[in-house]
Order: sequence, then C-alpha cells, then structure tokens
Amino acid sequence: MKLFVAKLNRDAVESDLLEWFGAMGPVRSVKVVTDRDTGQSKCFGFVEMEDKAGGERAIAEMNGQEFMGFRMVVKEAEERGARPRPSGSAGRPDSPKTAQGGGTRPSSGPRPGSGGGGGSGSFGADKKPAKKKKVQRQKPDKYSDGPRQTKMKKTRGGGGSKGWSDYDEDY
Repeated sequence: MKLFVAKLNRDAVESDLLEWFGAMGPVRSVKVVTDRDTGQSKCFGFVEMEDKAGGERAIAEMNGQEFMGFRMVVKEAEERGARPRPSGSAGRPDSPKTAQGGGTRPSSGPRPGSGGGGGSGSFGADKKPAKKKKVQRQKPDKYSDGPRQTKMKKTRGGGGSKGWSDYDEDY
C-alpha cells in the first residue's frame, strides 16, 4: 500500500521516514520529494508499505502525529495516471516554435464539438461567431504640442470681506 506523507520538516530524510514507518510494519520503499533545481525537500513524500494492514495501521496511528516538530498528514496515495510528457517544451528558448509563436501541440484528432476543425476559424455550428474587437485609434502624444499649461491656484477666502489693503488705493 502506497502512502502519501505531507507537512514534513525540510530536514526530514528518507532514513527518518523508514525508521518511523518501520514500527508500523515492513516498508518496501521511501521517497522524499525534492526540488530538482535546489535539491531541497518539498516537505512531502511517499512511503510504500509491504501489506495493506501495515498501511492502514500507519494511517490510523501516524496521521496528525508530530514528526520533527511538524504535524504530518498521512493518507493513501492516489494513483498517478500516465500523463503525457509535454512536447514542444514551451518556455525553452532553443525549442522550435510554430508560426504563431507558441510551442507545438500533440494532435489527437478533432476535439468534441469542434466541427471537424477544418481550419476555417469556426468552432462549431452551434456556437455564435466570435465578435470582432474594436480597433482602437492611437491617441496622440499628449506632450507633442509642447509643455502643459500650469493650473492657477484658487485663492482662499471665498469672496468674504476684503482686507484693509483693498480699500487703500494710494498704497
């Protein structure tokens, strides 16, 4: 039985897990997942027990237990389906690109509802045609006619009574 073990300490290594899970029953294999670039633990791993009884016992007793300062999560691992490797390797600078600038896609025949994919640009007879985007006119450069006018500041006072200097015309 294959177990998924999460929330591990970054310092946890396979020998620690082997020792810890070995108390629950015979262990077939242990794998702590690490980052391929840095080699640092990703804080989860897999433990494969020899028999189902040992795996169920490990789930019952180890799930939520503290291991190296962290409460780990132990549950049955889900089977990973055969995933196809990405072809075209988008993101690599030395990979060949198509005319549109993207990577290549594996063709597995027409998709359901695609209308055969005859290359006419239609996505299917039951779908509405795509709306055309409005062409935006380029706005003129706001600085092309010289510097902007400065805004005049409004005087405070609000038009109330005038000061004494407004009445003195000789001064």
